[in-house]
Amino acid sequence: MRSLLYLAVFLGAVAAAPFELISKRALADHEWTRGKDGCPAYLKKGEYESPSYITRISKCKPNKAFGSQSKALITPNDVSSIISFDVPKSRADANCTLEFLFPRQNQVKGSKYKYEGHGTFFFTGYLAGSCPGPKTTFNNQPTPGVFPPFPPIHMEPGYAYTIDVGPCMFAAGTCVSGCKPKFPP
Repeated sequence: MRSLLYLAVFLGAVAAAPFELISKRALADHEWTRGKDGCPAYLKKGEYESPSYITRISKCKPNKAFGSQSKALITPNDVSSIISFDVPKSRADANCTLEFLFPRQNQVKGSKYKYEGHGTFFFTGYLAGSCPGPKTTFNNQPTPGVFPPFPPIHMEPGYAYTIDVGPCMFAAGTCVSGCKPKFPP
């Protein structure tokens, strides 16, 4: 089975309408990790948010609640992961960036992942403040956001993908979350 384990997602927060991939850049070895926290070395402490909650949903088991997970899992046409971030109130006047870091296997220390397939990913955001919990299932997802899903994005290891940039005020003081719930035909 083709699968992709959650590698790294960082959020300076999220906000503006998602319509297209903003940028793709090579992820250099010296940028990838700072130390035990596994956060990007090019960001100073306090300039990023780590996931506060990760859970999975399954199209094939639509009523199964997976609860809190330490890593995300994505499989073609079945399992997706919902990743939630708590955005501090202090970020209300800041611009925020949603970036997906997809390191090469040799850039990851202490874990491995399996990546196969075409590399097409579908991202959908949920309404700010509507975040996953222990009872989240495919049939019981957080409330959809006001913007349409992102168009499909082709991603491959070794790159950082900026998915969204915008004002943090929409989510400051609450949680934001998103996942890959739409499956390709």
